[in-house]
Order: sequence, then C-alpha cells, then structure tokens
Amino acid sequence: MAGFTPALARKSRRRKKPETILPGQAQQVTSGQSLTLYDGRTVRLGTIQAPRMAAKGIPPEPLAIEARNALRQLTQDYPLAFSDPVPDKFSRLRAQVFADTGTIDPPLWVQGEMITQGLARVHTRRDDQARARQLLAIEETARKKQRGIWAQPYYALRTPNNAGAAVGSFQIVQGRIFDVAEVRKRIYLNFGEDWRHDFTINIAPKDKRQFARAGIDLSALSGAEIRVRGLIRFLNGPIIYLDHAAAFEVL
Repeated sequence: MAGFTPALARKSRRRKKPETILPGQAQQVTSGQSLTLYDGRTVRLGTIQAPRMAAKGIPPEPLAIEARNALRQLTQDYPLAFSDPVPDKFSRLRAQVFADTGTIDPPLWVQGEMITQGLARVHTRRDDQARARQLLAIEETARKKQRGIWAQPYYALRTPNNAGAAVGSFQIVQGRIFDVAEVRKRIYLNFGEDWRHDFTINIAPKDKRQFARAGIDLSALSGAEIRVRGLIRFLNGPIIYLDHAAAFEVL
C-alpha cells in the first residue's frame, strides 16, 4: 500500500491515552442509577443496577423511589469525581462515582454505598466491569443481612427451575450444572437432562477465551454450583447468553 511504512504501523497500534473525565456536580437525580450534571452530562452508575423507575406505562420496581432518594443523599450536594468511563449508545456516561462529602478521606464510593444499603445489584457488562469483585463481596454481605431489595421476594435469587417465570428481565440465577456440551464450538451449560426445556447458559466461541483468562475451565463445570447474572431470554427454555466472565461465579 502506497505510503504505508512499519513505523506508521507501529504508531497506529499505540494505545490511546485514557480519557480525562471532568468532575461535576449533580443538578438532578432521576433514578437510583442516573443523574444529570450542571454541565448537561448524564451519568449512569457503572457496574450496578438499581431498581427501575416507572416509565411508559411500566410500573416501578420495588424500592425504586428509595433508591433514587438514597442516590440524591449521596451525591446532590457534593463535588463528584468519576473513573472507569464507558460511553453508552445513548451518549450517557457510565462510570464509577465518588462524592467528596468533606467528612471522609478518600471520597465516598457511591456504587459501594448503594450496594451496601441493599439498593442495587451488581450488573457487569462486557465493557463495564470496574471494581466488580469488590462490589460482589459487598452485595453478598447485604444479601445475607437482608438489606433493602434483598428482603423483597421480587429480587430473590432465581433457581434453574423458576428462571422461566422471569423471561425478559435481568436476574441472578444460582444452581448446579447438570452437564456441559459443545456444539459448533458454542458452549452450553445445561441445568437439566432436557435441554429443550431446562435452563441453559450459552457462550459463543469468541467469548470462551475470557473465561480461560479468568481461570474458569468451562469443560470441567459439570456438577459445579454456580451463580450467573444476566437477561433471561427464551430459546428451548429459559436461557442466558453470557459474553463475559465477570457475570459468572463458581461457588
């Protein structure tokens, strides 16, 4: 190719510098997960999911108002700093949020406090996994102590047997893998003998390496007790398409 040199090739492969995220202050808190800054930016709390507010005729999830009020208390009067930014398709910014309350050092980690109060669940994504291990440990404590959402049957851990009642929603499912199958390089973690009806986790070929890097041998999981989180869909029974290892715990 004319004009292409090895030096230019090396330059093109250099990583971009990390994006600098300007601090800000919340003008409005619209939910337990979303706030608008005075400079017009919309920020979503990354790596977690708070109860959904009412929208377009859909009723709010339990404790949605309480989660929004808690986020207001944690953020609205304080300077905010952000880390681990991930822009989303709606031009919002997903990030870890830190509030300088003036009373503690370092600043208050907002995600950690929302999970501590039991007003959010850990929700990782392929491109949004910052501090996931810390948040999972905090969530485990909040769940054991039945704080906030964990005292509500609506948010109870699902089992492979009742996961089908929650198709179309984000859920945490815990159960024992019956067997592991590989079909056309795609991994199927089956939770019963009848794969046409039982709960299944589906992992695409391009995503398998993520699990290996996380120290998870997918082929050796028959009989393992696991916990998985994600959107439950339906294809020959309830199914979660899993594209990253942070949403999968071997117990």
